[in-house]
Amino acid sequence: MRDRQPLLSIADNGPGIPVEEHDKVMERFYRMDQSRSQHGSGLGLSLVAAVAQTQNASLKFNDNHPGVIAELLLNSSD
Repeated sequence: MRDRQPLLSIADNGPGIPVEEHDKVMERFYRMDQSRSQHGSGLGLSLVAAVAQTQNASLKFNDNHPGVIAELLLNSSD
């Protein structure tokens, strides 16, 4: 919980997401240069961002040294 709002936080210890790409990774079909040689379509985080938007939630990323922390803050309907 953060400020009495539910918070879902997921962390990994992978290569992370550079700060300048935090907004870009939520765009459909966007793939960071380091991911282009791997399978995938670049839809995962854009789908999470779209669902978050429909639920009036916010999605943000932080550095996990190494890796990334994804936080989904659910806004209460109070």
